[in-house]
Amino acid sequence: MLERMSWVGIPETEQAVVLASPPDAEELGAAVAGLRRDLGTLDSSVSWRPDSGSLPLYAYLTILPDILAWHAARGVPPEVSQATMRQLGARVRDGQLVRPYWFSRHFRGSLYRLGRLQFDRIARHGEPGLDIHIPGDGPLTPDACDASLAAARPFFAQHFPAEEYKRAICTSWLLDPQLADYLPDDSNILRFQRRFTPETVVSQADEEVVTFVFDLPPGAELPRRTRLERAIAEHLAEGNHWHNVSGWLTL
Repeated sequence: MLERMSWVGIPETEQAVVLASPPDAEELGAAVAGLRRDLGTLDSSVSWRPDSGSLPLYAYLTILPDILAWHAARGVPPEVSQATMRQLGARVRDGQLVRPYWFSRHFRGSLYRLGRLQFDRIARHGEPGLDIHIPGDGPLTPDACDASLAAARPFFAQHFPAEEYKRAICTSWLLDPQLADYLPDDSNILRFQRRFTPETVVSQADEEVVTFVFDLPPGAELPRRTRLERAIAEHLAEGNHWHNVSGWLTL
């Protein structure tokens, strides 16, 4: 277990907390069985209770060799596998996994990190598509995004040849046009927005924005250290809301 925790990037201080609070063995067995059933599918049958404690993290770490073997059987490079799975280590707090439902994508083999961006295999209107996600661990530079987008189609053509991906979609608060009221025209976020043809506003995203930008719970006092933080905080303080917006692009 220690080797697996280190491989996915869980800090040593967190590793000790994880080992000190193992879940119920019967619950763990049931969760692992569910994750194994989902491996290779595009849907998740496993759900996590809000009070599930260390159970999701233990379940994902238990099945880690299974998903890595599944990757290897499809020729996915080890460095892509590790880059994908290290998001798990970055989201461990006090021995528990933050938003554990998100990682079902990683462990059923649908999501891969290719450079700056993540790509999740989905079926949309009966056709294969790639859902783009943006990890919050670095600048969203045009060059980095160009490299990720250029890598996506040949990667999936090689490792999932039965599926043809011509289009990618993104549903994120980063596509909210209200950001243009606060950020300069040449900001990385607005340049990222302009890659996409917008489709629709999907949902309110205030809590998601606060979690993503500040890594704080809803209701916490928001710092205003950067231009983006000031934009987020001022918009919310004025009683306004942020929204997830869906857009698409051709690969």
